[in-house]
Amino acid sequence: AVVSTQSTGEYETMIESTRMDLEFNALFTTTALISYPDYVFLRSVLLRPDDLSVQSFQMLDLNLDGQVTPDEYYDLYKMFTKNDETSDPSVHLKTTLRVLLFDRDDSGSIDLEKFGNLLRDVQTNCLQAEFNRFRSKDSEDDRISVQGFMRAVLRRTKVTPIQRARFIDKSEVYKAIDEVSFDQFKSMIALINNFSDFEVAVRMYQIAKKPLSKAVFKRAAYVCSGEVLDDTIIDLLFFVFDEAGDGHLSHSEFVNVMRKMETSVSSAQKAKDDPGSIGLGSYFRKCIRNEMIKLYA
Repeated sequence: AVVSTQSTGEYETMIESTRMDLEFNALFTTTALISYPDYVFLRSVLLRPDDLSVQSFQMLDLNLDGQVTPDEYYDLYKMFTKNDETSDPSVHLKTTLRVLLFDRDDSGSIDLEKFGNLLRDVQTNCLQAEFNRFRSKDSEDDRISVQGFMRAVLRRTKVTPIQRARFIDKSEVYKAIDEVSFDQFKSMIALINNFSDFEVAVRMYQIAKKPLSKAVFKRAAYVCSGEVLDDTIIDLLFFVFDEAGDGHLSHSEFVNVMRKMETSVSSAQKAKDDPGSIGLGSYFRKCIRNEMIKLYA
């Protein structure tokens, strides 16, 4: 969350209240504070596939000693803030993320394990928040409808509204399962986040003009994402995307649809080309505005 403070005393109280025992889950409490550079940093690393986490860490670790210090982290501020030529942590206000990364007195540092924990906790919380958006009031806490699941998957693609409506309509008549659990949803998102690897894994079938069987699909999904997709989710995907109705998926039926996923690059280009689109800064300011409305309403 991004919270606007009303006074120095309130700010200090919120920082001191950081729950270190929650680790990075503390970023999602109501008293958590992050800065705009924190926001851009988290967004940039979370949009990268899991297997690139080592490279992300090494980009922060300027002297390649296996530890990221506060000085190295605040070198990022030069890229994300204006008229700020210093990376001295003492001149920057503390945020919840800074306290969690480097302790309250900036005596700590980040190693690769801690960086991995940051990515895991933030990704899980973001996915849980997205999952909850598609959960109906009468659903169990850890379940969403099949239609909600398909909407969550398709929102990551650039399929046309007509295509999206057709896929969701097909999911509405699917009767094998009624709801999807958070673990099933999380596994599917892991596949989507590593979809370029999935495409490489199944390319030989495209070259040979052979459709994908469910067994091949499941194996390729595991190889590229490390997640074992539930058979019920695979059955659902085949039902929705199998346009020919032959029990297999062709390259055009699934890969071509999913490869149109939104990426950070395409989103950034869209924001550049379309003056009416919302950029990173606008999202951040919108969040601050909403929080201030809550405070003063």
